[in-house]
Amino acid sequence: MNLSVASSHDQLMMRFDVEGLWHNGDALKLAYMVKAAVARVRQDHVLIDLRRVDTPPEAKGKFLICDRLRRALTPKTKVVLVATPELVDTECVSMSLAQCPDIALFGAERDALDWLSK
Repeated sequence: MNLSVASSHDQLMMRFDVEGLWHNGDALKLAYMVKAAVARVRQDHVLIDLRRVDTPPEAKGKFLICDRLRRALTPKTKVVLVATPELVDTECVSMSLAQCPDIALFGAERDALDWLSK
């Protein structure tokens, strides 16, 4: 994976701070990294900070993290992404899909934390 990921957890959530240039396949690898870490600490609230992830000049499309997280995580998981909408695949964000985790996108961390704590 081309991205650097730092993770931490507390009683409220598991946090992932991600940075670097994304390339094809990185979203799937990140989703499975999140899945493994969340299962290990038995946490179902996740914050993924993508504000330091950039699009390489040759990239086409968006970082497909929402789709990959929906496929990898359990339905009871609540995920908040802190990123710009231009970066991620926002088609599925805020849609309540049966048998899928809830995923929301925010540009500011404070708003993300408020949503996650509800």
